[in-house]
Amino acid sequence: MENTINFNIPLSFQQLLDLVRQLPRPEREKLVTVIRDEDFDDEEPTKAQILENLKQDYIALKAGTLKTWPLKDVLNEL
Repeated sequence: MENTINFNIPLSFQQLLDLVRQLPRPEREKLVTVIRDEDFDDEEPTKAQILENLKQDYIALKAGTLKTWPLKDVLNEL
C-alpha cells in the first residue's frame, strides 16, 4: 500500500524529524537506506582531493599557466 501526499509546506528540521519518527519502523529504515545511498552534490572534498588540487595548482603556478580569479569573484563564492 502506497500513500502519496503533496504539500509545499516549509518545515523545520525538528518538525521533519518528528514526522519521520511517526513512520513505521520498516519505512524509517527504508528512508535511511535511501538517504545513505543518495549521491549529494554538496559533499565536502576529501583530504586527498584537496591535496591533489593544491598539487595541480602549484604545478600550474610554476609553469605560469595557473588561471586566477578576480578577488571580487572569490569573495562572491564565499
